[in-house]
Amino acid sequence: MVALVLGAAAWFTLQQNQKKSTLNKLDLNFAIPDTSSISKIVISDPRASNELERNAEGFWMMNQKYKVAPYLIQLLLTTIRNVEMQRPLGDNEAKTIEESLKTNYKKVDIYVKGELYKTYLVGDDAPGNMGTYFKFEEGEPYVCHLRGFTGFLSPRYNVIENEWRDKILFHSTPQTIQSIELKYPASPVDNFKVAFKGKYFGIEGAERFDTSAAAGFILGFKKIYLERYLPGFNKRTNDSLLNRMPEWSIELVDIDPEKSHSILFYPSGEEDRSIGYLQKTKEWISIQDPGIRPVKLRRRDLMSK
Repeated sequence: MVALVLGAAAWFTLQQNQKKSTLNKLDLNFAIPDTSSISKIVISDPRASNELERNAEGFWMMNQKYKVAPYLIQLLLTTIRNVEMQRPLGDNEAKTIEESLKTNYKKVDIYVKGELYKTYLVGDDAPGNMGTYFKFEEGEPYVCHLRGFTGFLSPRYNVIENEWRDKILFHSTPQTIQSIELKYPASPVDNFKVAFKGKYFGIEGAERFDTSAAAGFILGFKKIYLERYLPGFNKRTNDSLLNRMPEWSIELVDIDPEKSHSILFYPSGEEDRSIGYLQKTKEWISIQDPGIRPVKLRRRDLMSK
């Protein structure tokens, strides 16, 4: 009888240890090695929620509205693939982090082939620039990191919609551009319009012009990035800005309507930065002047010397 009781106790202990061991393994398994199978990622906090979803063409979209910046989604997928537990927490630290994660967290829902596959919470960054607190909802918190990387992981799980958006402003080629018009309201003599007719382009009102300079100008629109999308201004500020005379403007017409833009540019008050108003979407952006300067030409810049 004693042997039977001891045997039952040993069996119970073994089962509990196996259960605990299995739970611990699950607790540590934050990574998803095959990120190519991920179809959607939802990142939320107590104030906002954003959905990143891979579409049929393989592009990632934010909230079914905006294309996601490729380097940002790749950075996030790399993190999801390689994140690992760095260390468990002591009792006091665990208690503090558990309490913090009740209100200060980013919830990450990861879907594989359309089905919810894994959910975890990302908390504050650990002291000493050494990792970030991660926790499954039913598990214990740990400090997680990327092997070989010193720093924090929480910024990669951003919940600000505009921060995820692709920052490319112009990406047109001579094969798709129909016309480009620049205007300088304070100096109309500097205005010009380049337009294509069949295989050839010309400058309106000019019989002769510098074809090399004009070609370089057109090629300049192959890849121009904005700095960031600005948060929406209130109506008074928005109207006040639009009532000012812009310094200059660009209107580019592309075969692809999504690549066509009409932008008004205003001084920002900073030496190497301007703000722009996208007339199509009624949004404000900031752009660094070195990025836009190669195409900020005047009519005289394209005339034959």
